[in-house]
Amino acid sequence: MSKRKIKVLSLSDKLKIVNAFESGKSRNEIQKEFNLPESTYYKIIKSKESIKSECSDGHGNIKRTRVSEFPNIEKCLLEWIKQTLDKNIPIDGPLLKEKSKEFATKLGIQNFSASNGWLEGFKRRHDIAFKKAAGESKSVDQGVCNHWTEDLPNLLEGYEPDDIYNADETALFFKCLPDKTFTFKGEKCHGGKQSKERLTLLQCVNMSGTDKLPLLIIGKSKRPRCFKGVKTLPVDYANNTKAWMTKISFNDWLKKVDKQMKINRKKILLFIDNCAAHTDLPTLSNVKVMFLPANTTSKLQPLDQGIINTFKRFYRREVVKHILTSLEENRSPEINVLLAMKFARKAWYLISDVTVKNCFKKAGFWKSTDVQDLPEENDVEVGPSNEEWTKLVSHESNMLMPSFEDFVQIDDDVATAGEQTDDDIVKNCVNTCNAENDSEDEAQIPETEIKIIPMKQALNALETVHQYFEYAAVVDRAIFDKIYELEKNIQNTKTETQTKLTDFFKCK
Repeated sequence: MSKRKIKVLSLSDKLKIVNAFESGKSRNEIQKEFNLPESTYYKIIKSKESIKSECSDGHGNIKRTRVSEFPNIEKCLLEWIKQTLDKNIPIDGPLLKEKSKEFATKLGIQNFSASNGWLEGFKRRHDIAFKKAAGESKSVDQGVCNHWTEDLPNLLEGYEPDDIYNADETALFFKCLPDKTFTFKGEKCHGGKQSKERLTLLQCVNMSGTDKLPLLIIGKSKRPRCFKGVKTLPVDYANNTKAWMTKISFNDWLKKVDKQMKINRKKILLFIDNCAAHTDLPTLSNVKVMFLPANTTSKLQPLDQGIINTFKRFYRREVVKHILTSLEENRSPEINVLLAMKFARKAWYLISDVTVKNCFKKAGFWKSTDVQDLPEENDVEVGPSNEEWTKLVSHESNMLMPSFEDFVQIDDDVATAGEQTDDDIVKNCVNTCNAENDSEDEAQIPETEIKIIPMKQALNALETVHQYFEYAAVVDRAIFDKIYELEKNIQNTKTETQTKLTDFFKCK
C-alpha cells in the first residue's frame, strides 16, 4: 500500500489561493487549479487574514512560520537591512551579527547571542537574500520621461479618469510667518529645532479632479495640546519622532483607502514615487499601485506639476489672513496643529478640478484632445493684496523683503521621509515612540483652557449667516440648503448636556 505524499504549501502559495478566492473564483475552480483537498481549502480560507499579514511582513516563501525567540531584535534588524540595501551597501553575515548585538543592547536584552545558528535561522525565517539595489541617477533623464509618456496609455488602459489617482507627500512649515521666510528657507529638517515647526501632508487626488481623498497629516506629538477636548479632527492624523512619512503610516493609509474603495465597489490605479516610505506594500484588493520612474517626479508626477503649489498658496493665504485679523484684534497670531489642519482642509477643498486636470495633462496623463477646452492657466488666486503683504513685511529692509512666492515655496525642498537612525528604528519597531514635545502633552492642559461652543451659540451664528445671504445677491439659492444641513448636524451632535424642563424647578 503506497503512502500518500503530503504536499506542504508555502505562504506565497496560500496567498495565491486567498487571492483567487477574493477575486470571485468558486471553490471547485480553486480546488482543481491548486489540487487541494476540501478540508485544506476551508482551512486556508478561514486563515486568510493571518496569511495576508504574514506575507506582507516578508515571509512569503517559507513553508511554515518559525517563531523567533527575539522578535524585537529581528524586527529592528529587518528594518535596518532594508534601509542599508537601499543605499547599495553590501551586507554579510559578520555585519549582521554585529548589528544584531547593537540592537540587543539598545533594547536592553542581555541573554542574546548572535551565533551562527541564530543567523541561519534568521535568514530562513525571513527569506533573506541579499541583492544589491540598482543605483539611481539624481538628475532627470528626459529619455526615460519620454518613454514613460509614450507607454502611459497602455498602463492606463481599462481605467477611467475617475479611477486613476496620484498620491504624494509634502512638508509644511505650518507655523512659519512671513518675516521668518528666509530663516526657514532651505531647512532640510533632518532633526533639530526647526523640525518641531513642520508637518508632513499626504495628498491624493484622481485624474478628473472629482475625488480629493482626505488629507493625512503627520506631526511629532502624539497628543498636541490643541487636541484637548476635540472629538472630530478636520483631517486624519498620525505621528512619529520626525514628523515623517513612514512605511507603517503609508501602509495603514493604503489599507484604509483599499477598504473604502472596496466599499464603493471601485478598483483604482494609484501612481506613487519610490521614496523610502513606499516599500513593502501590503496586499490590496481594490488598489493597484504603480511606481513612477526613479528621479522623474518633477516631470511626471501630477501633484508636482502645480497641485501642491496651489495648495500651499491657499494655505499661506489663510496664514496671512489669520495674521492680519490677529493684528487688528491686538492678539498674538499663533498657529497650532489644529488650526493648521483647518487651513489645510480649506486649502485642499479650494483646489479646482480644472487645476487638477491641467496638472495631470502636464504630466502626460490626458490626451490633448481630451482636455482641449480647459483653460491653460491654473484656477488660482495670486494671494494677498500688495497692501496687505507690505503691511506684514514692511519692517524688513527692502533688500531682505520676501515676496509671497518666497513665502509659498519655503518648504518645497524639505524631506518628507528618509533614513532612520538605529534609535528611530528601535522606537518605531517596539512601539515605544512617544511625543518628544512634552509641553504639548494633553494631560498637562487645564480644563479651563478647553473651549466648547454651546449649541445655542452655534445655531445663532448660522442664523447670522442666513441673514447675510438674504441681503446679498446670491446666484445659487442652494446655499440656504447647506445652512439647513449644518443646522441639522449641529442639533444631532452631543457636545453638551441638553437642558431639561425639570432643570428649571430644581432646588438651589
